Amino acid sequence: MIQPGGSFREEFSRLVKAMGRWRDTEPDALLALWATFVEQCEQGYSGEAEDYFNDLTVRADLEKAMTDAGLQKFPELAQLRAVVVTLDERFRALLLPDAFPRMQNWWARGVVKSAKRRLVEELRRDFHIEGMEVK
Repeated sequence: MIQPGGSFREEFSRLVKAMGRWRDTEPDALLALWATFVEQCEQGYSGEAEDYFNDLTVRADLEKAMTDAGLQKFPELAQLRAVVVTLDERFRALLLPDAFPRMQNWWARGVVKSAKRRLVEELRRDFHIEGMEVK
């Protein structure tokens, strides 16, 4: 719940904590996590499927913050959104777009086209995802 009178950083962090994230709750921290994840995917994500799906939760938390009514009054939100949009464009370019068609959000519906062997093999075996390449 947003409490009036706090700074953007405080209100953002309070909201993200209320969503269940217990660390890296400040705007810069979440942006850094999303940027790092996108960079890892560009280089060939080397973790396993559980790590990949866990790392995607950062983008979901950013979405919830960007659409929260209480944060709309802060001009810093537009700056955060602009960075997210740029990172999203990079990430979208890496995806097989409908690997998980029942997922609501585009970032969770898709999966990276190429990754290190571990993730590719795990997604093929466990989710029958085809079309990925080992990077």
